[in-house]
This record gives sequence, structure tokens and C-alpha cells, in this order.
Amino acid sequence: MNKRERVERTLAGLPTDRPPVCFWRHYGPVSPEETVQKHLAFFEASGMDILKMMCDEFFTYPMDEHATPAEILKMRPLGPKHYYVRGQAERAAQINEKLHGEAFTLYNAFSPYSTLKHTIGDAPSMKLLVEHEEAALHLLDIICEDTCYIIEGILKESGTDGMMLPLQGAEINRFSEEAYLRLVRPTEERVINCAAALSDKNLLHMCGWDGIPDHLEWWENYPTKMINWDVDVEGVDMAQGLKRFKGRVVMGGFNNREGTLLHKGTKEEIQAKARSIIASTGREGVIVGADCSLPMDIDPQRIRWVIEALENA
Repeated sequence: MNKRERVERTLAGLPTDRPPVCFWRHYGPVSPEETVQKHLAFFEASGMDILKMMCDEFFTYPMDEHATPAEILKMRPLGPKHYYVRGQAERAAQINEKLHGEAFTLYNAFSPYSTLKHTIGDAPSMKLLVEHEEAALHLLDIICEDTCYIIEGILKESGTDGMMLPLQGAEINRFSEEAYLRLVRPTEERVINCAAALSDKNLLHMCGWDGIPDHLEWWENYPTKMINWDVDVEGVDMAQGLKRFKGRVVMGGFNNREGTLLHKGTKEEIQAKARSIIASTGREGVIVGADCSLPMDIDPQRIRWVIEALENA
């Protein structure tokens, strides 16, 4: 069974020779050519089934991060021909071309709130939302429109199977539910619906990067085929996730952070963990991966250990 068949059968609820594997990492602000090369090199060295493409070159929105509220209100979307949009579709197409259709691919598209936070910073984005709501919502709308252009280019032109849709901002100590529904959810929902209209193979990533539990109930019912969360931060393991997120393929199981098992553990420890995940969930409806992106110095051989354990489980 090849990589694509393994993933497609898992998404269809059919048995496979082993559960698929998907881990990802950042590559830094490298050149477009290096971005393609580094993705392919890590994918080949690790032996994974799914290549989740990062958008590191386009991590922030191209704007003046010190723009005043008055200046923000004058901003307009960059549009589908801007490099911020076209460059991402081109990178994805170049990676997919090199894979010759043999692997399942996802491309990363952050929610507008996440992009805003990455661009101007966490504290400044909260300050803008609280003190200048009109300007903040206008900026989120602009980012949202351009993100939808990116998704359309990726899914219509590049040969990518689906989107990975990371969400942030639902930490238990950040927004009230009323504020979240008013300020963050509208553009977040538009982006997810944009992806859902073009692919039924998207991944919802409920990010626990800050180490603070999230209101998963604000996110979990978005229409995606696959779902991923931080099992350690949220206190919801993979077996619990299968029951909670019924009808979805669950992805994860390993802690992604520096110094944890996958990063520093022995082969025996890593393989025991891989087997324990499948022992708790069964073999169907599961993709083995991590809570979020792996350390940039991760040895891809460690992912091969996971695959070897699953093959022999």
C-alpha cells in the first residue's frame, strides 16, 4: 500500500496496513528554492505519508506593522495577483510536482487572527482589538479576503489535497465567549468555509502552542475531515478524541516540544509510545503525529522509528 492509498483509505474509514504518519516542522525565512528543497528533503528522510507544507516565507501579512488605526482603515486587500498570494500557490505547486502524486499533501493557512498576531505581535493585536475595534475588524477582514485567495490558489492550481487550518485565540484566559464570537470567529469561520468549499480533506489544528488550555468547544464543530489538538495541554488523549470528535479522523499523540520524548527519547521509548497510541485507539480513523510543529533540529530518523513501530504493531 503506498502513501496516498494509506491516507485516502483512512479518510474513507477503510482498513489499512498501518495508520498513516504526519509530522511537520518550520524551516525558517529561507529562499523560495530552499523552501521547496527543505520540505522534500525532510519528507523523504522521515518516510511520512503526509507532507504538510509550511508557509514560513509568508508567515506575516505584508503591511506596516506600526500602522495607525486611521491608516489601517484605508487599507485594502492585496488581491489574487500579489506575491503574498501567488508565491504560496507557486511553492505548493513546485513541491507537489516533485512528489509526482505519490504522497498526500496539505498546505498551512492560518486564521486571520493568528496572522494578525504573528504580524504585529500578541500584545499589540489585543490592544488593537480592545481599543480600536473598527480598525481591528477591518484589518481582519482584509487578511481574511487575502487568505481565501491563497486557499483558492492552493486548492485549485497547485495539486494540494487539502488545507491545514490552525486556530488560535480561544485560550481560557484571553477572550470572553461573547468577545470571541464578535471579534475573532467571523473571519475564522469564513476561511474554514472557503477551504471546505474546495476540499473535503482539510485538517483543523486547534493550536495549544502557548501551553494554555483552549475552549475546544468554540472550535471543534468546524467542517473538516481531520482534527488535531494538543493532547497534553488540553488533557484530551487520542482515544478520548475519537469519542469526542466522532466522524473525524484524529491526528496526533506525541508531544511536539523540545526535550520531550520524540525529540530526545530513545528508540525503544519512542516506539513504545507509538504502539501505546494505537493500542488505545485502534488502527482505524487515526493518523499518528504530534501536537504541533516539531523542533527544527529534529532528526527525521526518529519519525522512521515511529513508522517502524506501527508496521510491527
